[in-house]
Formats: sequence, structure tokens, C-alpha cells
Amino acid sequence: MSEVGVRRWPSMAILGASGILLVLAGAVDLALRADRPLGFDLAWYELLDTHRVPALESLAIALNYIGGTLSMTIITIAVVALLLVLRRFRDAATVGLSVGLATAISTLIKLSLNRPRPAGGVTDVETSSFPSGHATAAAALTVALALIFMRVWIWALAALWVVAMALSRTYLLVHWASDVLAGAVLGASVAVLVYTIVHVFIGRRTTVA
Repeated sequence: MSEVGVRRWPSMAILGASGILLVLAGAVDLALRADRPLGFDLAWYELLDTHRVPALESLAIALNYIGGTLSMTIITIAVVALLLVLRRFRDAATVGLSVGLATAISTLIKLSLNRPRPAGGVTDVETSSFPSGHATAAAALTVALALIFMRVWIWALAALWVVAMALSRTYLLVHWASDVLAGAVLGASVAVLVYTIVHVFIGRRTTVA
């Protein structure tokens, strides 16, 4: 990490931790509400439910498979393997830990909260609704890569991919808007926190050694 990055690590660590805590607080709030949809959840659901376009539905189904657990596991392993071949060990750890930890937290929240999904989903789903696992994994992977390479075009692609994944999940009527928003925040926050730990704490200790 650059000297500027080292100076900014407290802010990055706080940002990442705050995002994770925000999602956890959202889960607690939903539990207190008995998992009832929020106002903007219902408004967005009704808008998408009444405006269906076959081409967009097909695209959303394709993203459902691309962003699924199996596909994202394969993609993550491939990226980590490539970084290891390039001897970018801290970067490989950042990607692997970001996706793995974000997915684990998402799964634990799902099991604890067990929020019902919207009615009328276009594709089959098995787990509970909050947060979106697809949005979580997409944000964790792409934000980790954007932090590693720090290129504007990578940040743009990361934002585009996360938004596309989030929209596709709600378009398939398998997630509330709050689910995908929480997933995106969770994945990005974990990536920021992991990047900070790996590249600052571990990196500085390695340099000193």
C-alpha cells in the first residue's frame, strides 16, 4: 500500500466496520418489525411486478446463474489462483478472504433472521431473503479487485456489476430492495476491511520482519 494509503487506513477500517455494523443493525430492525417489508420495498416490488419485459427477465435469469454460489466460487478460486501465480500473495488473500468472509456473514444473518422472500418469484430459491447473497458476493469480489488495482475503469465495472446484480435479483422478485442494498453494503464493507487488514497490518509487519 502507498504512503497515502497507510495514512488513510484508520478511515478505511472504520468505514468497513461501520458498513458491517449497519447491515447487522438492519437485520435487528427487521426482526423487531417481524420481517415486514419496508415502504420502499413494497413500492419497488409493485413497480417491477407490473412492468415485465421478457428480454430483461431472461437477462436477470442469466445473472442469477452467473452470480450463484457455484459460479462465484469457481470465479473466486480462479482469480485467487491467478494472483498466486503472479506472486501477489496479499492480493490473493484479500480476494479470497473478502468473498469468503462476506458470504459467511451473509449466510449467518440469513439463518438467524429467516426473512421471507417476496411472493411470485420467477426462479427457485432455497434460503431466506436478507441479505442478498448474490449482491454480497458480487460486491465483495469486485470491490476487492478495485481496491487492489485502483483503476477508474475497474471501479466503474465494479459499480456496474453490483448494480446489475442487485437489480436482477429484485426483477426476478426473489428479493426485496432492502435485501440487495444490504448485500451490496455488506460485501463492499467486508472487502474494505479485509483489504485494510491484509495490506496495512500484515503488510507492515512483513516489511518490518
